[in-house]
Amino acid sequence: MNATPRLEALRRRLVAESAAALLVTTRSNIRYLTGFDGVIDSGINAACLVTADYARFYTDMRYADAATAAAEGTPWEVHLQKEDLYVEMCDQLLAEGVTRLHVEASMPYGRFTFISEQFRGAVRVIDQYVEELRQIKEPEEIERIAAAAAIADRTFDHLLGVIKPGMTEAELTLELEFHMRRAGSDGVAFDTIVATGANGARPHAVPGETAIAAGDLIVLDFGARVGGYCSDMTRTVAVGSASDEQKRLYAAVLEANEAGLAAVRAGIPCVDADAAARQVIEGHGLGELFTHGLGHGVGLDVHELPTIGRRSTQSLRAGNVVTVEPGVYVAGSAGVRIEDLVVVEESGYRRLTNAPKQLIEI
Repeated sequence: MNATPRLEALRRRLVAESAAALLVTTRSNIRYLTGFDGVIDSGINAACLVTADYARFYTDMRYADAATAAAEGTPWEVHLQKEDLYVEMCDQLLAEGVTRLHVEASMPYGRFTFISEQFRGAVRVIDQYVEELRQIKEPEEIERIAAAAAIADRTFDHLLGVIKPGMTEAELTLELEFHMRRAGSDGVAFDTIVATGANGARPHAVPGETAIAAGDLIVLDFGARVGGYCSDMTRTVAVGSASDEQKRLYAAVLEANEAGLAAVRAGIPCVDADAAARQVIEGHGLGELFTHGLGHGVGLDVHELPTIGRRSTQSLRAGNVVTVEPGVYVAGSAGVRIEDLVVVEESGYRRLTNAPKQLIEI
């Protein structure tokens, strides 16, 4: 993936903010800026240093061959640490006369303190420069997200023939994740949520040994990963015949999901998109049961900018990939959430999640 335009966009931002040098250590930001595929895994020790004159990728000998191959033909210089990456980087900067270094606000405090002590110059914090660039997805990024969403769609279809009373949440999670890997996913995009019955009332329930029972609603929230990019979807299904109350909850959430989608277009304030769905749920007398924002951006991370919620100060922009995921949660009883993944366009949206949304009774 050609990441050179991303690097140039970041440099323009640095000039505008009078930032001489920026150190990037967040793994997903490193991957975005370099465009390196097959290099940056969960255990990598790496950093990017960007100035007006150079772009350096620091790592250790474990990644020497892969990084060197990935950097060929790009602006990135690969620097391999000998003992301590940050000590050597700071020494190099000081030798070159650099006296001001900017770092990401997301950097762990211990790392910030260590670099501040080693650099012996001025260290300043910047916030979300790279994350803001990542909001607008390039065509190849969208292709990867769409491929991950298609895997999730196929997995949901597979699960409809697998779910049965007596199966535990953990067993269903294993089946779900195995199917995604077999279908081509690099791995899970985030910790899978399989929550049956009363566990569904916890939006981020952890799958456990609770057995699925007839009469339960099951919340299934999961995503695949392709080429580093995530998908995210949620569907809620009924085991056996749904009760009238379950149908009422489901109908309210589905209506809110459609209202939220109808509001999605470039230029709309995120708070207004959230309000479009929230007003529907409030109209059904369930407003206090919708306890989170309507959605969020998705890309290299499953939670990215923009945030679609009641306190958002952002607006949707063409090229955003976002979720629309209203839900209601009745403590001690059940939860319902329906989540779609879409690309924001000038006059609306393009759906990436295509799994059926009508209430399915298994």
